[in-house]
Amino acid sequence: MARRNRMTMPDPTLPEALRAQIARSRIAISLAAAMPDMPLCMVNDAFCRLTGFDADDSLGRNCRFLQSSATPRDQIGAMSRFLADDAQDDGRFPVLNRTRDGRSFMNLVFMSKLRGSDGTLRFVIGSQFDVTASDAAGTIARDDVALSRNMADLRRAAGQFGLIMSDSTGLIARSISTLARITLRDE
Repeated sequence: MARRNRMTMPDPTLPEALRAQIARSRIAISLAAAMPDMPLCMVNDAFCRLTGFDADDSLGRNCRFLQSSATPRDQIGAMSRFLADDAQDDGRFPVLNRTRDGRSFMNLVFMSKLRGSDGTLRFVIGSQFDVTASDAAGTIARDDVALSRNMADLRRAAGQFGLIMSDSTGLIARSISTLARITLRDE
């Protein structure tokens, strides 16, 4: 019997090279399938370290499991409106989340929609950053550099399969608040 990879549920529509790049990333990344309730179909080790939830706790669930009763409704609403708006392909959302052990943290979530060649939404890729810890540790500039490097690697892997990411390296280098300008599209 084949053993399931802890970090991903099988999905033949996601190119293996892109899956491998997400898994290798040191940036917390989650991938949700575009189906009812947007269940996670992949999380990487960095996501597990950030949240304290392992892949088995996360896969098949909507990312809202990271929210608590203290999460402001307007933060949740902003993400819901983004997901419902077919005209928007990327967005940046601060959201109060909690780790497995109950610690609250301000999560800066960057979401990008991945569409098929017919324009149908297939996946939503999310990159997560604990900006509470980044602010306190003075690591925002380092996070900018790491995300720039990660996006360049993802751009190369996606390009091998006709997926296009707009060039946002300049924006990323200027400020963590502009990191949301990442877009994935099929040609």
